[in-house]
This record gives sequence, structure tokens and C-alpha cells, in this order.
Amino acid sequence: MLSFPDVLTILPIAIELLGLLLVPFVLLQRKEPPSTVAWILALVFLPGVGLVLYLMFGRERVRVPLRNKVVLDRDLLEKRGPASLRKVALISPPVVEESNEPLIVRELFHVSAALAGAEATHGNRVDLLVSGNATYEALKEAIIAAKHYIFAEYYLLRPDATTDWFLDLLTQAARRGVRVILLMDGYGSFWISRRRLRALREAGGEAVFFLPARLILFQPMNLRNHRKIVVVDGEVAFTGGINIGDEYKGEKAPWRDTHLALRGPCVLPLLLVFAQDYQFAARADIPARFIEMAQSARVSGKATVAIIRSGPDIAGPQRETIHRVLFSAIVAAQKSVFITTPYFIPDRSIIVALQTAAYRGVDVRILFPGKSNHPFVFQAGRSFYEELLAAGVAIYEYGPGMIHAKTMVVDEMVALVGSANMDIRSFRLNFEVHTVIDSAESQTLVQAFHNDLAVSKRVNAEAFKARPITQKVVESAARLMSPLM
Repeated sequence: MLSFPDVLTILPIAIELLGLLLVPFVLLQRKEPPSTVAWILALVFLPGVGLVLYLMFGRERVRVPLRNKVVLDRDLLEKRGPASLRKVALISPPVVEESNEPLIVRELFHVSAALAGAEATHGNRVDLLVSGNATYEALKEAIIAAKHYIFAEYYLLRPDATTDWFLDLLTQAARRGVRVILLMDGYGSFWISRRRLRALREAGGEAVFFLPARLILFQPMNLRNHRKIVVVDGEVAFTGGINIGDEYKGEKAPWRDTHLALRGPCVLPLLLVFAQDYQFAARADIPARFIEMAQSARVSGKATVAIIRSGPDIAGPQRETIHRVLFSAIVAAQKSVFITTPYFIPDRSIIVALQTAAYRGVDVRILFPGKSNHPFVFQAGRSFYEELLAAGVAIYEYGPGMIHAKTMVVDEMVALVGSANMDIRSFRLNFEVHTVIDSAESQTLVQAFHNDLAVSKRVNAEAFKARPITQKVVESAARLMSPLM
């Protein structure tokens, strides 16, 4: 039997060997070269820490459960997807052929349709919600008015008063006979207890976790469902950046976010995204009659809308659909690119696209938080400032508090709003959903962007370059670790 000193001698060697054995798996994953090198260095030179980090965050490959989801998603779309979508009278096959649309609008809808298979829909109404309070009030109104079903999907539900309020609304609806399904990410909503969900379940509602948290050896912390979706009776849907929690109401500190209320034919493709995720998590189908309600949606406005999703369950280039649409928007811009993002760890293609757009004379402005709820990620993001500022990109930091919105407006003609941050995790590892909106509604986002800039501070290139060496070291260290994020 090994003595304690023997264990202390053997254990480090075993950990080092295990780290070395994982190196071929890192190479087989075919990550971006900086990420691959970072993981190999961590496993070789920081074997204990590197091993734990890799098991928690490094395994991004689609495993058996996600392979099953690919099959389930395909089956659902074959039964109720594109063929059903084409039955909606208000969908144009395809929008990109409409000659009266500006070129950039046609191009972005073309890219989104080609990559995500998301045909754009006409005749939608889009209401911009620029705070947690406005979003929760609109949600409350829709839930109270629900007659048939409420399908809700969130990454994060905080164990706090706002979540209790939301669950109570769902519970009351379930008691009225409304079909209620709540789908939560296993990690983001890890602290939501059975006690909190008991009343909803006793009232006949469902509460399901997407990839529930397990031991890190069996379930990595990547592959998170970061989507925010609520669909009510096939008539109204909500999506964007706002989860459920006190912080989104700005009760503890100022918090700025952006969400959308959608009405019209675009509700159906958003419902299908929920249906795919629910089918995987619960191994159950959404009743056909509920999807048929969304198929009968009438004209509600003048907006053209495309719903695009991306995630690790999608093979090939479609896996990074949102990344490609954002990249295409920046490259196609002729006049302006206005971006708001809370977390910024881009790949090289996004950096080059932003720099090149600025070189071409495009007015590129990016709004970041002045203070972040994730300081390490914040510092990593600031490490990219210098090369962007040198190219002529204007960078602003939000003054009042945390800004969590994920938006882009290009040439003041087309807008993108959704759940994806401008970072590698959102581009490649998470399940995300974004909305592309044409010029009919993008002006409201332009105004919201300018309102945010009015209370923000522009970063001066010379002053930022002269920041203390200690700050530069912190940023560089955070950036060095950014490929592992």
C-alpha cells in the first residue's frame, strides 16, 4: 500500500502524464492556432491547473448528446420546418431578390438565409425594449393575456425576487389551463432549486434543464444554451439579451440592456428554435396545433426579419452563423457600423474587418461597459483597444453602469440584436440566437445607440496608450488567457 509521501511523489507525475496524453486530443479538435497553442502550453507547463481548465472549458467538440440533437433538429425541421414556413403567406421566397431593398439589406438577409436556412419574413412588428423594467412589463402583459401556451427559454434565472415574480406569473397561467414550458440552461440556472419550481410543476407547468450540470469529467462547462426566447400563443415573441434576475432591473447598480418584442410571421422561426431545444432537453415534441397557431400569424407591421441561430450542434460553417453574419455586416458597411457589446474577445477576422472598415472611411463606433460584471473578460477586451484605435475605430465606455446589450446597426439600414456577445465563446461554443431587422426598424436602435453615447466617455487614443505599465500587464495577461475562454 502506498504511503502518503509516495502519493505526493506519484500524483504530480500522474497529472503531468495525463496532461501530455491530452495534447493529441487538443490537436484533433482543430481549434484556432492561438487557442490550440494556449491549451497545449497550459497542459504542459501548468499540468494541474491546465487539466482542470481543459476538462471544464476546453472540450468543445460535439459529444453523443449533441449528435443526437443534430438528428432530432433535422427531423423536426423536416416535419415542421421549411415546408411549414413556406405556407406562411407573408414569407417572401427569397427576400434577397427584392430589388427595392438597399444592397446591404439584401446581402445580409442573403447570408443569413444561406448559412442558417432562415428565410426572412415580411410584415413584422418590432418593438425595441431598452431596459429590464420595460421588458418585464411587456412580458407580464403577454403572459397575463396568454390563452393557449407560453414557451420560455433562458440561460440565466437568478435565485432572487425577480425570478420568483416570473415563476409566479407562469404558475398563474398554468393554473388557468395555459400550457407552460420553462427551459433553462443547466449551468446558467444551476442555483434554481426544486423548491422554487414546485408550484409551477404542481400547477401543470413544465420546468426542464438543458444539459443539466454534472461532473466535469462527463459534462464540460462549454456548450451552454445562451438563448433568451419567450413565445406566447404564436402571436408575440421576445428575444435579445435580457435574462431573469434583479440585476436586469438595475436595482443593485445601473444596468442597460436591449430586448425585442416581435409580432408577425417571424414568431414562427423563433418558435421552431425553441421547439428544437425543448425536443432535445425533454425528449418530447411541441404539439402541432401550437406551431400551426404561429403559422397563421397576420401582418403586424412593415419590418423584414430573419431569425438566425448558431451552436455546437450544427455542423460545418452554419455552426458559426452569427459570427459570419456579423463579419459580413462589417465588411459590407459603406457608411457606419455602430456596435454595442458587453464582452469583447474577438478572433482575428473580426479585428481585421473592423480595422479595414475604418480604413475605408466607414464611421466605426463600439460601445463597451466602463465597468464590467466580469473583470477578467473586461481586461482582455481592453487589450484590443490600441490596434482598433490606431485604425480609426472610435471606442466608448458606458458611464452609468453595466451595459449588457448585444446590438449592431450598419449604415443605419439594417440591425442585429440578440444573445451573442462579440467573443469566441458566443461565436463557437454556445447556443445563440440573433435577429436581423431591416431599415424600417433600425432607426430606433440608432437613436438608442446615440442616447447611450451621450452618457459614455470616448477613449482617447494617446491617453490610453500612455496608461500605466501595470495596467498593460494585466490586460496582456488576460488576453494571453483569452483563447481559453
